[in-house]
Amino acid sequence: PASFAPSFAPLCSRIAFAPPLSSTSLSASSPPFHPSRIMVRWEAPPMGWLKLNFDGSVYHDGSGRASIGGAIRDCNGHVLVAFAELTEHSTVGIVEARALIHGLRLAMSFFRGGLVVEGDDQVLVDLLTGKETQTRIPLSIQQEIRALLKHFSTYQLQHIYREGNQVAHVLCKEAYRRPGVWKSGIVPHAVWEKALEDMHGVAHERICKKKQLW
Repeated sequence: PASFAPSFAPLCSRIAFAPPLSSTSLSASSPPFHPSRIMVRWEAPPMGWLKLNFDGSVYHDGSGRASIGGAIRDCNGHVLVAFAELTEHSTVGIVEARALIHGLRLAMSFFRGGLVVEGDDQVLVDLLTGKETQTRIPLSIQQEIRALLKHFSTYQLQHIYREGNQVAHVLCKEAYRRPGVWKSGIVPHAVWEKALEDMHGVAHERICKKKQLW
């Protein structure tokens, strides 16, 4: 069907950094900030490993909408499994954690080797890696995630900017139109397009503005 397309062979890539733009000021009373461009790319996992990218979406417009999405890919960038599901409305942190749990359960159903786990929720990643001690995620959810991670021979949990997590982000959107689980490289067309960009090493620009205190 025209709305679906198979995966293609990838070109693995790394994050590249562009020179900073010229500095500017917010106002006479504000500290200057130095915007810089970061070119973000999705990076394939090492040979023999898989990578899970996950994301959560929450609307705060009174609609009560929330969704989770994620994709599991191999070292060539092929989408092995993708999911898009509606979920109960909650905080962003809890919904992101649900996406991670769902992705880990799918991965362990057919794979127990090395797994790279990647999401754009910095606080959640820092919490699970011991860099953050805040309690916005219930302890029971944290314990469930850690228990699932132990089912893999080894794992690496890391943060990536939203620009490098677009496949999972698009799957969150897909959940509102056509929720489901896809296997064997067949995914919705919008997801396939983003996966193809990742496989070809397309870089996405992110503007970072860092204030400098004097």
